[in-house]
Amino acid sequence: MVRSNAIVVVRDAELAQSLELALLAAGLTASVQEPSVKLDDLPLDLAATLIVDQQLMAPTPPAFLAAMRARPWLGLVILITSDRDALDPALLGARRVTVLEMPFQGADLIAAIRDVWPDLPG
Repeated sequence: MVRSNAIVVVRDAELAQSLELALLAAGLTASVQEPSVKLDDLPLDLAATLIVDQQLMAPTPPAFLAAMRARPWLGLVILITSDRDALDPALLGARRVTVLEMPFQGADLIAAIRDVWPDLPG
């Protein structure tokens, strides 16, 4: 499998394509995964960032994040949401978690990644 800068897991195919194009335009690579993919099946060892739709974080976003942090992967999680105010406040201050509320610009996504990984190839 090819190493990617970011894994994209969102429900909407058009959003997935837009995120992938924004990453590519910034010189980053993306691995777009099916929305039905399970956490255990994500190729986390091949990416520094996971971009995920809040509604796909099962069973709940805090539980999903806890399961992520129980792994030996310390990458950046970019949580995509349509309602930032409805999120668990613990997510907003979590280490290496960035919340992007729809709508946002591709530049916002790239800035969030570069803020954590300024030397990431691409």
